[in-house]
Amino acid sequence: MDRKVCGEFPEVCYKAFEHEEHAKQFIDNGTFRMGCLRSYRGIEDESRRDQTEGSGHTKEPGIVTVGWVSPNPAEKTIWTGEQGFQEHHTEYGNAIFLFCACLPDVNLDHMKDEFGRYIVKVDDPRKLAEDINDYLIGKGQRFLIEGCKVVYNKGKKLEKKLTDNERLDMAYKQKPKSFNLEHEFRIVAIKFGEPCTEECKFLSGQFEQVEPKCKFIEVNLGRQLDYLSFVTLK
Repeated sequence: MDRKVCGEFPEVCYKAFEHEEHAKQFIDNGTFRMGCLRSYRGIEDESRRDQTEGSGHTKEPGIVTVGWVSPNPAEKTIWTGEQGFQEHHTEYGNAIFLFCACLPDVNLDHMKDEFGRYIVKVDDPRKLAEDINDYLIGKGQRFLIEGCKVVYNKGKKLEKKLTDNERLDMAYKQKPKSFNLEHEFRIVAIKFGEPCTEECKFLSGQFEQVEPKCKFIEVNLGRQLDYLSFVTLK
């Protein structure tokens, strides 16, 4: 099958569930949900809610315009270009869905407290991404599947200027520093040629707290996944 899987994948990752039944369905049947990217702006748990989800925000080295006003009002303002930081805001137009997990260096006790006490270890995250891709292709849906580690530098100054593609990808791989204990890893599904519905979009430049129609997609691989296992915590 065509495997449009790209990005970076850790050797293992961890997925937490609040309910044991959902964790067992993941292991035994390959059944789970991938949430709409922008739906995370309005989740009920305020400690996990990120109202900036779905947008990238960077400050990158570059030339900025500086105006010098003369003490004499009759003289023109002097405009110069000086080295500084250019501010960028980006977002994807496509519908995007996420499988959210944690990297191997996460504190599992913190993960249990924040996301759920039933933790599943994924021994082959790339294989899971390939299985997701095959499932979606089998359903006649075309997605680009990418693995990525979340970076916690939203709105911060960067040391280098990003390419246009790198800057755009910040819309799904960047979060504020306050979330850095999550050590998040994501399998991202970007739907080809299909925009996110109007309910998900930003209106008048504001972050809207609305329930998107595309809240999630459900994946059902229909078989036991031998690269998954329960994690027993003390």
